[in-house]
Amino acid sequence: MKNLLSVVVLIAGLVTAATGATMQNRFQLPQPYLDWERAYLKDFPELQRVMDRMVVASARQMQDPTQDILHNRVCAALAYKMASGSKLKRGEQKLAVLTDLLHNISKEATPLVLTDSGVLGQASRLVTQLRQAGHLGKSPEFWTDVKIFGNPLMGANRALIHHVTGALMAGEILQELGGYSDKDMARVQAAVIGHSTGYWYFRQSVDDITKSKNAWRKVYPEPEEDIAKIAHDADLISQFEVVSVIPEGSKWRVIAAKRWGAKNAVEEAHIVYYVFLRLFEEARTEAGKALARAEWRKIQPELVKLMGLKGDEDPVKAFGVPKVFQRN
Repeated sequence: MKNLLSVVVLIAGLVTAATGATMQNRFQLPQPYLDWERAYLKDFPELQRVMDRMVVASARQMQDPTQDILHNRVCAALAYKMASGSKLKRGEQKLAVLTDLLHNISKEATPLVLTDSGVLGQASRLVTQLRQAGHLGKSPEFWTDVKIFGNPLMGANRALIHHVTGALMAGEILQELGGYSDKDMARVQAAVIGHSTGYWYFRQSVDDITKSKNAWRKVYPEPEEDIAKIAHDADLISQFEVVSVIPEGSKWRVIAAKRWGAKNAVEEAHIVYYVFLRLFEEARTEAGKALARAEWRKIQPELVKLMGLKGDEDPVKAFGVPKVFQRN
């Protein structure tokens, strides 16, 4: 094996071959995403192999991969919905869907961290290749200080760096599957690298870790092409799914408690409200903005209720900015 990344990809491929197609059916996808998924798999049946790789990689990386697999499927379905209604050509629509199937592919891959000099070197070579291919031009500060990643709080934090390691792993998977040109692989990898820019708390975390304002620009590039913007927005909008936000024990209430220290339902709702209020502003496409607005209208009143406020009360005015997000 030429490197650790190839080992990870090869094992996923062997398990996929042994398991067979449509393995995603073990994880129940709600409507309307299931219909959109069926539509893109009918339009682009070759994406089933990519789906299989995503499912296998997630299952290998996590004890319970259900939420991550469903998240990736929702993202890909949203990407198809936006791409099919856009001016993108058919092949470009496929790449937008493919990007969101793979955008989280390394998020829980323990060995793939940027504190590892070998992985960092591969990432640096990829960034150089993408720039030479005409990508990342709108983000001149990106990857200009790789010493940042020597800090384990940054370089070993998979949530903060999975856009970069994910682009590496996505490229390996597409090469192994075959049928994708160098140009198309570069477009997908550039889109994967750009998908995290919408997460403002990632950006804030980088600035806090480095103690440097706007240091995040060295870590997160802007999505540039339509493919990248659609992939970015699909990932963003997928977070607004009601069942992931409102019920007790839902993904975002658990994150509010475990990551941001919420101690009760009111604090969970307050933190989640503030996070989503700012996420709502991050969509880059008109279709993405419309979908985000529609989903925000569903979750906003429910979060207000959880905080014990009246429907016309502003939680930020009532409770202020959550303490965990207040800057000193």
